[in-house]
Amino acid sequence: MSGTIFSKKFFFRIKEHRLFQLIVIGAIILSALMVGASTFDLSPPLITLLQAADIFITLFFIVEICVRFIAEPRKIDFLKSGWNIFDTIIVLVSIIPIGPNSSVLLFRLLRIFRVLRLISAVPELKRLIEALLLSVGRVFYVTLLLFIILYIYCLFWLNFVFRDRSSEMGRSRHCHDHASAGIDAF
Repeated sequence: MSGTIFSKKFFFRIKEHRLFQLIVIGAIILSALMVGASTFDLSPPLITLLQAADIFITLFFIVEICVRFIAEPRKIDFLKSGWNIFDTIIVLVSIIPIGPNSSVLLFRLLRIFRVLRLISAVPELKRLIEALLLSVGRVFYVTLLLFIILYIYCLFWLNFVFRDRSSEMGRSRHCHDHASAGIDAF
């Protein structure tokens, strides 16, 4: 079986080839432009052209997912990758037929998410998103630290600065709790 032209190595070379990756990126961008163009009032021949192009791009994405799946040495690794699952779901949603008078607006809107495949097609964007997701936990701790610092600052304001200035400010301004101390401090 390894002697046939359509071996795993063949599909792996296609998947890893720079031209194939550029064509995928181009198809994603073209798909996004077509979604944007479909929001305009277009002539019937142009609508037909966009629908035909949408079918062609959908078929290309199906072939692209199949090439990536076949090229994967261990199929379970393909299914373990969140990016592959993400791409596959977007492509499967794109397969759902939607006519021009369809009431399934949700599925039409989901086709817009094809442009998000650009994230998984461009390695730099993929790394950036992964880094952002990894930093969510750290952002929580930074927020917690800022809250603690703000809390200490409000307590300081409430206990030292406000009490010393309360006679100057008059009785019209009340600052008896931490929340109002925080607002007054700023």
